Order: sequence, then structure tokens, then C-alpha cells
Amino acid sequence: MHFKVFSRSPITAAVILGLLAAQTQVLAQAQPSVPNSSKALQQNPLQQRYTFDLPEQHLLYSLGEFTATTQIAVVRQDGQPINGTAPALRGEMTADEALRTLLADSSLTISYRNGRTAELLEQATSTTVGNQTAFSTLTVSADRIGDDWVYHEPRSVSVISREQIDRLPPRHAADMLVQTPGVTSSVSRHDPGLSVNIRGMQDFGRVNMMIDGMRQNYVESGHQQRNGQMYVDSDLLSDVIIEKGPNAGVHGANAIAGSANFRTINLEDVVLPGNDVGVRFRGNTGVGGEGNGVNFIGSIAVAGRVGDNLELVAARSHRNLGEYSPGSRNQNLIFQRFDRESHEDLVSQDELAVNRLKHTGQTQDSSLFKSRWIISDDQELQFSYIGTELSYNNVSDRRVFDASGPGGVDVISGEDAWNEHGEAEASSDSFAFDYSYNPDNPLIDLHTKFYFVNTENRRVTNPPPNVRADNAWESGMCSPPPNEQWEEECAPGLRNTTHTQTDTIGFQFDNTSNFELGSQGTLSTNYGVEWFQDEGKPNNTSDRDGRNTGYFDQFANSNVNPHGRRDVASAFSSLTWERPKFTLGGGLRYDYYRLRGETTVPYTEENYESRMDRFMRLVGNSYEQAQTRCAEEGHSTSCRNIPIYEQALADPENSGFYNRGTYDPEWLTTTSHMNVDVDREDGQLSPFLNGAYRPNDWLELFAGWGQGWRPPALTETLWEGGHPSDSFSHMFPNPLARPERSTSWEIGANVFKRDVLIQDDQFAAKLSYFDTRVDDYLFTSTNNAMPGAPAPELGMGNTAFVNNLAETKFRGLELELNYDAGNWYTGLNYTHMLDAENEFCQHMYYLGSQMERYDQPNEDGTYPDVHYEAIEAGYDSAQDMLDNRTRCHRSMVYNSARTLPNDRGSAYAGMRFFNQDLDIGVRANYAKEILSEGFNDYASYYWPSYLTWDLYASYRLNQHVLFRASVENVRDENYLTAYSDIFSQTYAPGRAVQAGVEIRF
Repeated sequence: MHFKVFSRSPITAAVILGLLAAQTQVLAQAQPSVPNSSKALQQNPLQQRYTFDLPEQHLLYSLGEFTATTQIAVVRQDGQPINGTAPALRGEMTADEALRTLLADSSLTISYRNGRTAELLEQATSTTVGNQTAFSTLTVSADRIGDDWVYHEPRSVSVISREQIDRLPPRHAADMLVQTPGVTSSVSRHDPGLSVNIRGMQDFGRVNMMIDGMRQNYVESGHQQRNGQMYVDSDLLSDVIIEKGPNAGVHGANAIAGSANFRTINLEDVVLPGNDVGVRFRGNTGVGGEGNGVNFIGSIAVAGRVGDNLELVAARSHRNLGEYSPGSRNQNLIFQRFDRESHEDLVSQDELAVNRLKHTGQTQDSSLFKSRWIISDDQELQFSYIGTELSYNNVSDRRVFDASGPGGVDVISGEDAWNEHGEAEASSDSFAFDYSYNPDNPLIDLHTKFYFVNTENRRVTNPPPNVRADNAWESGMCSPPPNEQWEEECAPGLRNTTHTQTDTIGFQFDNTSNFELGSQGTLSTNYGVEWFQDEGKPNNTSDRDGRNTGYFDQFANSNVNPHGRRDVASAFSSLTWERPKFTLGGGLRYDYYRLRGETTVPYTEENYESRMDRFMRLVGNSYEQAQTRCAEEGHSTSCRNIPIYEQALADPENSGFYNRGTYDPEWLTTTSHMNVDVDREDGQLSPFLNGAYRPNDWLELFAGWGQGWRPPALTETLWEGGHPSDSFSHMFPNPLARPERSTSWEIGANVFKRDVLIQDDQFAAKLSYFDTRVDDYLFTSTNNAMPGAPAPELGMGNTAFVNNLAETKFRGLELELNYDAGNWYTGLNYTHMLDAENEFCQHMYYLGSQMERYDQPNEDGTYPDVHYEAIEAGYDSAQDMLDNRTRCHRSMVYNSARTLPNDRGSAYAGMRFFNQDLDIGVRANYAKEILSEGFNDYASYYWPSYLTWDLYASYRLNQHVLFRASVENVRDENYLTAYSDIFSQTYAPGRAVQAGVEIRF
């Protein structure tokens, strides 16, 4: 693979690449036969040897690749353009030799300020005072150069750069995903949690969401729009890497949809080029009355080198958001009506209009610390900590109608449609140790990671006004021990605190070995193992006006966020053969899981009662009752019947009434619940194939095929409990859930061409078609028959995760393109889903019918009719037929899988002035309408289309100070973000003006 990193414009005078970006890029370079970043940071990095494979190209691009490979910063002091052509550079040589070769045909010379910084000087114009050289350096940052590498990768991968994040500072973490094709989020503006959706799939690890490679596997059960979310602070990020589809790499276990790695800042993001110590301050706020809830978003970071072997980074950020106003233009409120037809005349625009979205205030405080120890030329060890704490509101879903009042259906006015239950808090702490070893040996490029992630959430639900409950508590009826009426009388007066916690511990190991095949190209193999364990630790409590009511905790605790532990282990290997014209690769992954926990499962016990047993039981009961009434009451009839009963019990068949219908044999069914210790394990081998063909130097065609495997999560297997404040619904576990199995393939093309319209411009594009089919896709069903239920059609309210018997399809097209001419630029991304919805089918008795009665012979030796019907239909038994009875309907699906994401896209264009210090641009965001097919009368699955516009600008005063400003939703459109949480129905913010500054010194 030819991995290339180019700047967007050769007019920029200095080239600086951050160490972290360089480390990432080096892994994808033509294979080094010597150490990479570790050696380059030692006392004599200029004498370290590297293998280069650079074509003849513009000098600036070659210098960019030189920096990516060696991690030696190249700067120019006078701010002049770096022009000219660099010769081809191939073979093994020292960094100094390579740099001098690249500059051989230019008028530039080299002056090394230190082992990490090379200064480019005109031969006759360098000015030195004493031993100090004056620097006035313009910088091409890592993200300006580094995000072009995606157009040289023969697969679907996207990068959200720091530059992109800064253009329009995100209010919610999901806002960072807007410009990424194939990626979205079911965002709720009341909840700061982020759930990443890739190509229509999300939840329970289908997308491996990570911070610096650490899995964020927290799950909190709600209304099923997000089953798996993370808490991340955008102000502490360096970039986000989105990998789409399954893969045979270190982050591929469980991730049938792909991965999203949110990478945090490093020393290079704080310290200015050529310095050893630095401070970075960032602050952003709403402007005047147009801030629309943005109070403050900012951070401070400090970093420095201690000698040549230790690097330290520390940062602290704060975010304060208030309530905001949705847009006022083009209000489309029909989607809020529960029944769009029958309630058309009941709901007016004025009644539904929302001028302020209540309860959206949030605060977030985050911390970061990193310590990187360069042990030797070829080894380094890093410790990382990233933590965040959030405070927000526990808010209900959107309510439009209230049917509880005496007047029947009442309309809830717009701003009161969301009810605040109480406060909510969340925290997440991630710790990691990273070790890398890269000696002077092409067979070893080793990386290991050991990490621990703790994520917790605490939601308080205050009791609603309830006179009956208040009277019960005031009368003392609810004092311990609770009596039989506690649930009906006392529970509504309790304040409930729901505490959910997920602890994840993980280990990763991988190594890359490279082999030179001479004229036959290169061969590389990557192999390793990954293991992680998720443990759920919920704890629910209750209190009354702050008074401890621990004696009620046994009733407050449920298993909706279950206790349990799940281990996933994976071994993987891939092999890649690369020549200038093509790349061929393949891989294997073996995944294994074990899940342990306790839950409560419904079951049915059936016992056959023969005529004799039934006769003896019923007559025996009558005999005992007659004896009692005769002795105690002198009841004459009872006294006369005693000898009759005695004779019948002595000789039943000659009693004279033995053959009455009352004593016909029958099956007795007992339905109950039992505690079950679940201990499940399974494994799967998954293959991968990929290839690419490069007909010329600007076009690459690629294709890939692979299988994925995702075992059931803790919640899918173990959850159990009643729905809060709803006696109709109940959640049931599924210890029989089967793992999901996916088959994915894609075809695509990369385009990367310079000098398209003018000299030194650049055009890049990536187009992909993807097709993923999943068998046994797990979804939330709200209609399930329990074992022993005689009428399986009447299972509404019984909610469980079940496997989809129909194939679940996710197909679509993705386009991402960029053009940069230096002084102006433009770009476009778009996602088109080829399927609007999937078909969902399930077993009616997902735990089995557990009914044997229909397969037992009658007294005359015949069987019930249903038994013969089953045999005639090809089943082994009537129970087998019931167990395989299915239904297909989307109305039973109660989570995001029910509807696929909207077609959506964004386009941007900008201009740069004053030697590119001033950057002004505009962005348009479009989403197509979604109306769930077959649900025209329901608002729950309808997202109107929209088109919004944003403006942004930045001005770099000097290398120390950068000003930013932005206007989001310029036209103040009223809309729901595409594919956002359809139950909360929180409007996106209206027009918001922000301004900020970044200072580095």
C-alpha cells in the first residue's frame, strides 16, 4: 500500500507533523525495516535509518511524508512558499541523508535547531544573532496534512479532524458526526450520551466505540433508542477515526458494523514546534443574546518534555450549556401528533409550538493526564487517564396527549411536553498502559495495551403529586415492615434513584512483520489477540423525603440493567501482499465469549391427571368437607353423603359416577418464575478478503468481503423487571439468544489527484457501495407469548430481545470528496440507504411453548387433533409446531432497528485570505424525510426533511493566537436532527452564534 500524506496547499510555508499523527501514519507507510517513533525521539534521531519509497513529486508533499516517517519537524523561518519538485526517494538511509536528497535540486539548505527540528533556509539569507535563530513559522498542522490519508486506504475509513471539529464547535458530541458519510446518532438533546450508528447498525458493541483504543461498553436500558453509549468531551480530542465494516484487526471483535476511535490530545497538540514546553488555552462562548444556550466551552492544557525520555500532558475542560430555543422558521409539527389523522383537528400549531426546549441545561468537567516514557531507542511506555463528569436532567420522552385527566384526551402544550423527573449525573474514567517495542528488525513492530474503564450513571425520579400516597405515608401505613398494600399505596410516593454501572477491563496485543520480496513487492502480516470483560453493577434505591427507606429497596431493585459478567476473547491474523499496481489481502479472526449471571425466567409445569387421580382428588376433597360440616354444623346432607364418599373412594369404578365428565382426565398447568444461573459460551471463526487495483497514480479501485460475529450482551440475555410507572409492560430475559452472524462486502474507489484545475491544487474522493446481511439480528420485541400461554397472539407488553428470523439488510452508497486550491476549497459528503426498512420475524414463544399436553394420548389411545395437524404439517410433535410458530410485523419492534437512517449529506465551501491566516466558509446540511412504511398514522417513526446552513470563520493572528466564530442554523430552521431519538423528539437548536479564541505559548 502506498500511504501518502500531503498538505492541502503548497503555499503554506512550514511543515510540522504531530508525533501522534506521525505514529499512526507510519504504521500504514511502506514497511519500515528500522524503528519508527521511538528511535526518532532519541538523542541522535537524524542518524536513525529508515526505508523510504517516495515518488518524484512536489517538494512539499515529500517533506510531509518525510516528517510522517521520521517524526522530525521541518519548518521554514521566512514564511515563503516551498516550491519545486523533489526527486524520487527509495531505499534505506538515515533521516539526514534522506532530507538532503529531497532538497538537492532546491535552493534550500538545512539548519538543525535540535534533533527534532530541521529548519529550511535560503542559502544566502539565513540570519543568526549569536547562536539564536529568529523563527517566524507558519504551520501546516497534523490534521491539515494528515486527513488526506483516508483517500489512499483501500477500504471505507473516515477521519473527523480537529480542524473540522473546530469550525462549528459541537454542543452535543453527536454534532461531530455530521460530515461523516455512513455515520449518524440517535441523539437526544436531554441526554449527553453518544451512541454511534454506522451504516444503520448500533448498540451493544456492534460499533466499537473507543477513547484512545479503550472500549466504552456502558449500557443503560431506556426506551431502546440507545443501548450502549459513551461520554466524551470534544474539547480534549485530537481526531476521530471511523472504520466501517468488520475487520481482522485489533479492534474488530464484536464490531460487525465498525469502530469509532475518539483520540485525545497529545504533547504535539499543545507544544509549539521546536519547543519543549507549552500551554494551550481554548475558550468558546455564545455571543450576546444569540448564544442560544451556549454559555461556555473551553479547556486548558499544559505539556512538556523532561529531558529526552519523558513527555507529560495534563488538561482540564469545562462545558456549560443552558436551555435553548428551537428554530422558528418552517415549523412542521405534524410529526408530534400521536395519530396524524384522527387528531388533525384537535391539535393546533399554537398548542404544539415550542419556543424553549426545557431541561436541556448540562455541565461537563473533564480531565486528562498522559505520561510517555521513552525507555530506549526501540521501547516506550505510556500511561493515560481520561475522565469526565456530567450533570443534567432526568427528563421524560415527548408527550403530546394526556389521557389521564377527567376530560379524556388533553393536549399538552409545547414547552410542557417534556417532564423533568429529577436530576441525573454521569461519570466515566478510563485508565490505560500502552507499551510498544520496535527494534531494528522488520519482523517486530509490537504494541500492547492494558486498560480499565468505569462508567456510572445516577438518575433520580421524584414522585409525582399523589394524594393517596401522601395519606398512606402520613398515616404510618408505609412504616416497616411493609404490608401487603405497600405497592399500591406506598410505592407511588417514593423517590427512586437508579444507579447503573459498567466496568470494562481489557487487554490488546498485536505485532506486524514485514518481508521484502524484491521485485515481487512486499508482504506484511499483522496478528494478535484481544480480550475484554464487561461487568454490570446496578443498584437501585428509594427514599421518602430524604428519609431512608431501605426496607423498600428489595422492591425498587430490578434487573432491567442486569448484574452479570461477559468475557470476549479474540485471536486474529491478516496477510497483505502489495505491489505498485495492486494489493491482495486476507485474514482470519476467531472470537469466543462466555456470559455469566442470574435472572428470573418464566416457566410452565404441566402434569397429566388421569381419571382415577382426578376422581380420587375431587371426591376426597368432598369427603373431607362433608366430614367437617357434619361434625361442626350437623349438616344433614353432608352427614348422609359421608358413607357414599367412603364407598366411592374404596371402589371408584363401581361408584356409579366414576365416568361423569367432571372426572375426565386433563392437564394441569402451573405458571411461575424461577431463578436461573446463566452460563453460556460460544465461538466463531470469521474470514476476510480484500484487494485493490491502481490503474494509474490517481485512481484506486478496491473491494472487500468479510464475516462478523456478535454474541449477545448482558442486557439482551439477563434483563428482567417491570416497566417504571407502567404495569402493562414487563421485561423478560432471553438466555436462549443466539449470536448475530454478518456477511459484509463493499466495492469502492479512491481518487487523489493534484494539478487538476490549477497548479498545486488537490482533488480527493472516496466512493463506496456496501452490503451487509445479518442473520439472527437481535431486536427488542414488545409482543411475546410466555410459556404455556394458550393464545400466543395476546403477548403485548411482554418485552424481550429476540432474534430476527428474517435476514436483516443494510445496503447503501457513500460519497466523500474534497477539493483544495489553497486560497479556496470545497467538499461534499452524502449517504444514500438503499433499503428504508427491514422485515422482522420472530418465534411467538421465544422461550419455547413448554406445552406437552397435545402430544400425550387420550384414554382411548388417540391424540388431540392438534397433534395430528402437526405431524401432517411435517413437525415432530405439536409442541415442535408451537415452538416454531412465527409472526412477522414491524409494529413489535421497539428500538432504532425498526427504521434505517435517513438519506443525508452536507456540503461546504470556504476561502482563505491573508496568506491563508483568515478562513471563511459555509456549510449546508440536508436530510431526507423518513416515514416508516406501514405506520402512516403514527408520529413515532417520522422525521421531516430539512436543509440548514452554517457559517464559520477563523483568523490566525500569529502562531500563538487564533480567533474563531460560527453561526449555526443561520436561517433559524425548525427541525429534528436526522435519525435522532424519536421518542424524546427534542428539536435541534435554532440559530446560535459563537465566538472563541485559542492561545498557545
